[in-house]
Amino acid sequence: MNALPNKRDMTKGDILPHVFRMAIPMTIGIGAIISFSLADTYFIGLLGATELAAISFTFPVTTLLFNMIFGLAIAMSAVISRKIGAGKIDEVRTTATIGLTITLMVASTLSILGYIFMNPLFTGLGAGADVMPIINLYMPIWFFGAVFLSLPLVANSAIRGMGDAFWPAVVMVTVAVVNIILDPILIFGLFGAPRLEVQGAAIASLIAYIIAAITALSIAIFREKLIVFPSIFKRESWIIAAKPLMAIAIPVSLASSIIPLVSYGYTSILSTLGNEAVAGYGVATRFEAFALIPIMALAGGISPLIGQNYGAGLQDRVNQALKKALKFAVFYGLGCAAVLAALSAPLAGMFSENKIVHDFVIQFLLFVPLSYIGLNVFLVVTSSMNAMERAKTSLLLNLIKSFAVALPVAWVLVMFYGQIGFFASIVITNIMALVVAVYCLRSLDCFRCMKTIS
Repeated sequence: MNALPNKRDMTKGDILPHVFRMAIPMTIGIGAIISFSLADTYFIGLLGATELAAISFTFPVTTLLFNMIFGLAIAMSAVISRKIGAGKIDEVRTTATIGLTITLMVASTLSILGYIFMNPLFTGLGAGADVMPIINLYMPIWFFGAVFLSLPLVANSAIRGMGDAFWPAVVMVTVAVVNIILDPILIFGLFGAPRLEVQGAAIASLIAYIIAAITALSIAIFREKLIVFPSIFKRESWIIAAKPLMAIAIPVSLASSIIPLVSYGYTSILSTLGNEAVAGYGVATRFEAFALIPIMALAGGISPLIGQNYGAGLQDRVNQALKKALKFAVFYGLGCAAVLAALSAPLAGMFSENKIVHDFVIQFLLFVPLSYIGLNVFLVVTSSMNAMERAKTSLLLNLIKSFAVALPVAWVLVMFYGQIGFFASIVITNIMALVVAVYCLRSLDCFRCMKTIS
């Protein structure tokens, strides 16, 4: 690996084609993964409200582990793209190899701890005796599969950091297709398979994760030549790679983990309103995740673009990329709110016939998406910070948003106004996120190189 192909060098040429080339495959890939989650929710919802509530209780825990690994993925993309921008091509393979080794170690540790403390985790969420047996069937298999899930997440980020978003998208689409095919077969016992219900969904996910790991590692090893196994045993390799990776991965993992922690808190708060409210929240957030795919893809897609240009010292190109991303974030937020409001009733009817669950989803989709502009801008700004060695600032902003605003406001408003208060708390949180993000774009102290954006 001596140099990048021209199409992967994002320090040259028009900004917009690079943005599209990175964001569109990511949109497809993230859409595939969200479809994976929606398929699980849909098929499990056919089993009944209790099964749907049980799986909804698992979302905060599974998302927490996923997001902690996601910090390593973000770090991998950021460090590799900056090294490429700075012309340090020889260090890219070392970084990828050490990063994947760290990923395997961290994922295995987290999965073992999750399994050991499984019961306290879910009883702390408010899961009762009616749903705990279902959770105990699902989660041990999921924890085992999480180790396989972590490897393609980080390997894909290494490949994206080099300027190639196509093959990571192929991996994610493959995962989704395998899971969607296996879900109904294993859940309902089709084509001679045993009827495993919720446990079948977990096994389908495990098989999909294993296939993803094999595919992504094969691409990284044989196509990209990113893995150099002897470097694992060299002290200098760990010095070169581990420090810059962990300098980003730790704050980003903490920041990413805030999202499921807030979801954990929201679930606990909503459990006071009943299992139907928890189930409704689980369904509604699946639609929310699907609606935010383009923003997540944009935030993730511009990170290598910003990283390469930041590493090369090209601040004007960094600012141009951010301007385009922020404009899209605003206009997409407006369109998203309109579409979700118009489709709220038919979407709610897709996953449950329970009237309380149905009404919760409709009200969520009518009120909450109005505030997505704030959330979108916040996601773009904090993602850009991670690519520009501002991971600690990004962590601080997420801490303020989540623990100084989101959870306290939700607790108070739900206590006084119930379900409507919960929706209002999310809107207030997203508005505050917009205010904080705009302030940081204007503040020389927070984001010195972005002062020309506003």
